[in-house]
Amino acid sequence: MKQLILAIALLVSLSDCTQKTTKVFHQSTSRSITSLDYSLNSVLWQQRSGEYRALCYQAFALAKMQLQEMIRQKPVSSKPLAIITDIDESVLDNSPQQAHDLLNHQLYTPESWKAWTALARAKALPGAVEFFQFANQNGVQIFYISNRNADELEATIQNLKQTGFPQADAQHVIMKGSSSDKEPRRLAVAEKHQVAMLIGDNLNDFDKRFYQQDATQRSALVDAHHQDFGTRFIVLPNAIYGDWESAIWNARPVSPKVADKLKHEALESY
Repeated sequence: MKQLILAIALLVSLSDCTQKTTKVFHQSTSRSITSLDYSLNSVLWQQRSGEYRALCYQAFALAKMQLQEMIRQKPVSSKPLAIITDIDESVLDNSPQQAHDLLNHQLYTPESWKAWTALARAKALPGAVEFFQFANQNGVQIFYISNRNADELEATIQNLKQTGFPQADAQHVIMKGSSSDKEPRRLAVAEKHQVAMLIGDNLNDFDKRFYQQDATQRSALVDAHHQDFGTRFIVLPNAIYGDWESAIWNARPVSPKVADKLKHEALESY
């Protein structure tokens, strides 16, 4: 009887310990209802897979081929050629910031993002520096249009310069103003330049028609304008974050729990 009582007490103790551990773990990671669950494999893929590197090299090789042809065909009297590129996950790899959040069981915040960008330690995407140096050597103007905030400009220029990107200065690095819509900034560049190519990881980096559309409409627009991709539009892979995700709920403010529900509902099974 004494042994039975001790066994029951031990089971109760273990059950209580398990409940407490589960509760702490749930609070620290918010399992199954936050972006942490969805980004682990994405971050590992970006940092560790040869396929990610191959896709980057492929994108910039294609960009170089297209640019060479545009340079060859460019009329002497036309506006100077220019390339418009996004920065984050288009020329600079910010996966260490996401990895830091994962390892510390914390969600993205503007403060954690700015702490990362202030370090100016992001590395270049494979093939990016070589491509932009080629463009620079051939007299092409390069405009880095980013939705980073204006107070990140100095650190961003420092990061681009020390990584080897040309034309990284206040004239060519254009940050977000009052809107995340990049169209006005693109149009300002196009007033004085012939925009040969746009480079980005987000459809919003290319054309206003993609801005704030839901997931179904974004895909339909890609199909309708597929001839632009690989010619005027060069897309870099980014499975970690982007408007492709919030487009599932049409960019409405939703809680992590609702976002999780909508993601599962969006899956297409057989």
